[in-house]
Amino acid sequence: MSKCEYVPAQGEQLSSVYKRKLEYNGFDLKYWTDKSHFKYSLMLQSVYYAKNGVFKNENFREAIDYPKDNLLVFDSGGFQIASFKKKGEVCNLDPLDSLRWQEKNCDVAMNLDIPPNLDGKPSYKDFVDALDESVKNFQLFQDKRKNYNMRLLNVLHGENLELMNLWYDKVKHFKFDGWAIGMKPPFDPMIQALGFMFLYEKGEFKKDTCKHIHFFGTSGKHVCPTLVYCAKQINQRCTYDSSSYNIGSIYRTYYLPFEIGPSLSFGEKYKEINPNIKQLPCMCPVCRSVKNINDLNTVDIYAGTLISLHNMYQYIYYNNMLNTLVDDKEKYLDYIKTINISEKTLKSIEFIDDAMKMGVNLAVCKYRDWLPSQEVNKTKQKTIWC
Repeated sequence: MSKCEYVPAQGEQLSSVYKRKLEYNGFDLKYWTDKSHFKYSLMLQSVYYAKNGVFKNENFREAIDYPKDNLLVFDSGGFQIASFKKKGEVCNLDPLDSLRWQEKNCDVAMNLDIPPNLDGKPSYKDFVDALDESVKNFQLFQDKRKNYNMRLLNVLHGENLELMNLWYDKVKHFKFDGWAIGMKPPFDPMIQALGFMFLYEKGEFKKDTCKHIHFFGTSGKHVCPTLVYCAKQINQRCTYDSSSYNIGSIYRTYYLPFEIGPSLSFGEKYKEINPNIKQLPCMCPVCRSVKNINDLNTVDIYAGTLISLHNMYQYIYYNNMLNTLVDDKEKYLDYIKTINISEKTLKSIEFIDDAMKMGVNLAVCKYRDWLPSQEVNKTKQKTIWC
């Protein structure tokens, strides 16, 4: 069985910190060096931001002194292409450039998929158009690939069985090294479980060529227990990513320990929201280094970075807790129930168990009230699920 590992998605605010090699009270503000507050060995970076950010035209791993033994995952940039297109703009990312950049820099790469579901409700035509464009990119990646030491992942989209089958049938023949699951919305544990069990039932995780499984852009409190429970069913390395921790740099939002979601505010909102808090309610390595709580209220880059690192540590701690307990299902369920986990999370775990016993189709019928509509409208330009 496998563990599901949290991968911090690189925020551009932190790239600036790494570029300037900043320190705070003797601590390196990176999270992988001997001088760091804590050491963690996983990171995800987007090709688009790597090529257009502060490390443009540099070897990313070398530029930030990221160890060769640490896992570096890259996102192909498809999300940015789809986002620009939605705004009527053109993203300056060439598919072959995406492949070459990933081959040069990372350990695990993603195919250049065009997400059909940025807002969660594409039309059938939008879905098919995104699939067709993705297939062209996947073919190019397969034909032009040079680095076979790097793991290159296929990608699955679709929020119901018909759409997943439509996407899967067009991409299943490609010779890649695993799967990335792009279910939307990312915070919905049931839809993540459905995507995982769909590929499980197709036998994808039993293939010798399948070396890695990744869940795209998800890490919420209510979905992590589902991802960890999914990973327990397989032997491949399994990861998930998000940049939610970086809300510290962007908004000065500080997650309370063990409660990813409830938070304190610093910076401009401190006096308005929680002015009576005079010391940090956390003993993590980052917070222990903060001698004065007002250090988090300054306008300089240190305040946001420290809060982001504190937030990241909460995700890592939570993930470790779940991975430690998941081998004892009774203890696992007892724990997640005590942290006010959603009922949908508990249902998603039941769904995984039932899908393994009765098959995905019957499980979908049993849990239909917890899943998006399984009906697809192919004739009108309207949403394809309710």
